[in-house]
Amino acid sequence: MSQPTSSLAVIRQCLQSGQQPTYGQLRNLTGLSHKQVQRLLGQLKQQGLPIQEHRIGRKRIFSLPTDRQYVQIPTLDFDNSELRALAIAAKASRSVLAGTPHFEPLKRAFDKLLERARPVTYVFDLEEPLQEWHFDNSPADLIALENFRALEAAMDERQSVQINYHTAKTGTDSVGRKIDPYCFVKRGRAWLLIAWCHERRAIRNFGLTRISQVVPCPENYFEIPDDFDPTTYFWASMGAINSGEVYTLRLLVEPEKARYFHERQYHSSQQIETERSDGRLVVSYELEGFEELRSFCQSWGVGITVLEPAELRLRLRQEAEELIARYQND
Repeated sequence: MSQPTSSLAVIRQCLQSGQQPTYGQLRNLTGLSHKQVQRLLGQLKQQGLPIQEHRIGRKRIFSLPTDRQYVQIPTLDFDNSELRALAIAAKASRSVLAGTPHFEPLKRAFDKLLERARPVTYVFDLEEPLQEWHFDNSPADLIALENFRALEAAMDERQSVQINYHTAKTGTDSVGRKIDPYCFVKRGRAWLLIAWCHERRAIRNFGLTRISQVVPCPENYFEIPDDFDPTTYFWASMGAINSGEVYTLRLLVEPEKARYFHERQYHSSQQIETERSDGRLVVSYELEGFEELRSFCQSWGVGITVLEPAELRLRLRQEAEELIARYQND
């Protein structure tokens, strides 16, 4: 009687540690037959353990949802500078992850760390850095947490999914659109999903707020290409949109706005080409996403003049003329 009980605990511990064993690996781990392992898995399910199953080729893989996996970390030694950095990083991370399923788990994890560290932090109060640092807590766009979780699970499993998606630019809805989810990206307030779209046969950005349903595709798995790099993918984008067409943006910056371009790099491609004697600057960029270029330039009002591209100058002039006409009518 002791052998099955012991093997039951071994399998439970294996799954709770985050491993994804096959039948063969569980047989080797317990020394039991295929049928005995199968019976123990059934017992664990009856006890309420949410064991998940999927196949890779002919192999059946077993796992637990991430929120049912537990990792015990041995005793670690931290000096006070490391603890201080962890306290600040935890607060910064909570700001970034607000609105996602990871916000509350991160808070619980850091509370555990604080509770463990507090009795031995004599040199400084661990709560102090949290008062000295402030991070932007403006809310991100609202997303459906169940969709976030489903997409993250699909990423972990490298499993294709079908989504219902609303394309804001065209006002159209896609039902059952098959994608391979690669990674999440936060750009400003917006959470995006970068994925391979089977319909377009290309990598696309999907706004998480516009995904209304996520359904896993059974037996459909993928591999992320070795040459895919999110940093490279967004290198020319000032915001969330990747159009594939790169523009040379050149601005004439008025003297009262020049200091901001000296103090801040608004994009990695920013170059100050000329500093004129009257205090104006000529600043250039290599960017994609025409609408985001337009929005960026409009945000500066009369503080900048677009020198190129010509189509952006024309668009801004047309919009300015329309605004003048509206206010004249008033």
